[in-house]
Amino acid sequence: MRRITSTLAIALLALSFAPSSSAQETGDDLRQEVEALKQGQQQIQQQLEEIRKLIAARPAAPARPSGPNVAGKVFDLADNPFKGESTAKLTLVDFTDYQ
Repeated sequence: MRRITSTLAIALLALSFAPSSSAQETGDDLRQEVEALKQGQQQIQQQLEEIRKLIAARPAAPARPSGPNVAGKVFDLADNPFKGESTAKLTLVDFTDYQ
């Protein structure tokens, strides 16, 4: 009787630790998922490389037109409101258009 009980206990332990088919299926599923992720990553890298090539081949944006050259010109701002001394050597003009 003890021999049968110990044999059954050993058999049950062996079966509980034996890899099941569902574990193998899970492993196969994981391998397939990893492969799909790798393929997706390769596609993303190819798309990035294409974007880099398009950016490199694009002509440089034309320079913005600069404003008028006002270097050395004197503007009479005497009738406009101001802060500070009227005899200052430098005047900062802040033009803001509220539309």
